[in-house]
Amino acid sequence: MIEVETKISVKNPNAVRKKAKTLGRYTGTETKIDDYYTQEKTGNYPKKSIRIRKVNGSYIANFKQRLSYNKGVHAKRELEYRVENIKDFLGLIKDFGFRKWVRKEKRCEIYRIKRNFHIELNHVKSLGWFAEIEYLVKNESSINQARKEVFELMKKLGFGEKDAIKRGYTKMLWEKKHK
Repeated sequence: MIEVETKISVKNPNAVRKKAKTLGRYTGTETKIDDYYTQEKTGNYPKKSIRIRKVNGSYIANFKQRLSYNKGVHAKRELEYRVENIKDFLGLIKDFGFRKWVRKEKRCEIYRIKRNFHIELNHVKSLGWFAEIEYLVKNESSINQARKEVFELMKKLGFGEKDAIKRGYTKMLWEKKHK
């Protein structure tokens, strides 16, 4: 799948929550604990990493490949699969030289717009509140239309291109730790 998304820092989560409820159907809250592993040397922010997400008692390995960034909206190819035996998987990637470099914990309120399209109101530990608008598409030919719909939803939430954050959570957490 290809993830087409934007992220916005939120000062008033209640206002965003109220608007999100009018735009989509609230489907619940999830806590996502993400550990990131890289083979790169310590000291610098890694260019590539594997994310291991724990959500609802399951583990999911994920790798994202950046495709484009335009008007505040990212497009990334996303490779993802369920990990049945986390202990053995972590042993395997450590054998290949991976080491954990950052942990991200977020509590997500999810509002479904339509299939593969949603708003998340997230509280990220150590960083605060954010709104994410994400559209998952199957192929690169769908990116421009998805980007347009993400941008329109962003406007309906009361945000514009200038409000979009280009840096990811891991970059913000890493910078906070290394200041």
